[in-house]
Amino acid sequence: MKNYLFYLLLAASVSLSGCGNSSDTTSVDAAGRHNEDLLESTGKDERAGWFVAEATSGGLFETEMGRLASSKAADPRVKQLGQKMLDHHLQQNTQLKQIADLKNLMVPTSLGDDHQEQYNKVMAQAGQAFDKAYLEALIKEHKEAIEQFEEMSQDGKDTELKTFAAKGLPLLQAHLAQAEQLQQDLGF
Repeated sequence: MKNYLFYLLLAASVSLSGCGNSSDTTSVDAAGRHNEDLLESTGKDERAGWFVAEATSGGLFETEMGRLASSKAADPRVKQLGQKMLDHHLQQNTQLKQIADLKNLMVPTSLGDDHQEQYNKVMAQAGQAFDKAYLEALIKEHKEAIEQFEEMSQDGKDTELKTFAAKGLPLLQAHLAQAEQLQQDLGF
């Protein structure tokens, strides 16, 4: 009887391990295409769907980079900035996900290819080289995000996303200014 129960539990655990597999990820392209199709089929602006997918990927990138910098940076100011990015972008990502969920829009659950490549490049660095690479990536990403958020806040047709982008812009601009100032202070 004990052997039977053991094998029954073993079989159940094996069958359950296939469920909820953490490798089930949604790419930026898959989320963007899904959102575009959904919005197009309802006569709504499909650009909003791509904004959700791309802004989420950027937010995921910032949180992962912030997590990395908060533990790996050589300069304590870079560590502090990394922690700030992690905290702020987690909050922003949560807000965007809530809006997306209300609209049945899909968000990516993994970094886009460009973001993953940049993350790997920065992660491979150490010491001051890491700090420099992190700040360069942070500045580049925030410039791109600011463009996306400005476009959505000015030209977007979805009220909630337009408001989200308008409210997010000052934070992104402040992050960019902080990163540029720190880059200058460190002489990079």
